[in-house]
Amino acid sequence: MGWVTLALRKTELKRTHATYQLEDLQISREKRRMAREYHAEQVGVENDKNSQTRDVRNSYNLDKQSIYDDMSALREAAKEAGESSTTYEYNGFTLSDYQSQLDDLKENYSYESAEIESYWEDELAMIEEESNDTETELDQEQVEIETLMENVSQEMQSVSEAISSEIQNSTIKLS
Repeated sequence: MGWVTLALRKTELKRTHATYQLEDLQISREKRRMAREYHAEQVGVENDKNSQTRDVRNSYNLDKQSIYDDMSALREAAKEAGESSTTYEYNGFTLSDYQSQLDDLKENYSYESAEIESYWEDELAMIEEESNDTETELDQEQVEIETLMENVSQEMQSVSEAISSEIQNSTIKLS
């Protein structure tokens, strides 16, 4: 009668093993879902960064072109007046004033670009850190479940051997 109890134990172990397999599968699916989500967040951050960078660059280019146009107008006015463009004053500005404006504009553009880059790199780092933390947790869970599955498999093997032994010992021997 002992082999019947062992057979019931083996059935219970199979059910437990199947439950662990399901949990392992769910963790694998969760990891894949998180990888897709992480990638989507990365793409979103990159798009936002590129959009903001493009806006700043477009503004810079428009302002720079305006200064170049003013410098060109100053040179034309100086040429018509027969004076040197380096000393000629046009609309209250000299060529060196426009050059200073251009230098300030370039400096501001560099600063804003660096600020944007830094901000979005920090955002990406936070997303990656969060993703890595969650992935580490899921990896630990998966290792624990795989260890439990291995233990259950070994116990099932032991129970199977015990059942076989019990059946052989309980057989009636005719001599």
